[in-house]
Amino acid sequence: MKALFTLLIIVFAGGVALAQNTPQNDKVDTLEMGIVMVSSISDSDLKKKVTVSNETSIARLYRYKNSRVNRELAFITKKNYGKLA
Repeated sequence: MKALFTLLIIVFAGGVALAQNTPQNDKVDTLEMGIVMVSSISDSDLKKKVTVSNETSIARLYRYKNSRVNRELAFITKKNYGKLA
């Protein structure tokens, strides 16, 4: 009885979904753009601009690359320890 009732609800919901009229958007506005022919590329666009700065800053070097991450991931909880009888 439960299976029959479920099947009827599914068929009814599918029929209602198919019976709905969805609006059709057939009209689409089209744009027409002209084509512009370029005869050559300017040299100024191709050159890379490099800036040199004389700024001196301090960089900190650490012995191990991921020392902070490894320390944070190596935490131990109470559940990690075995229970004594």
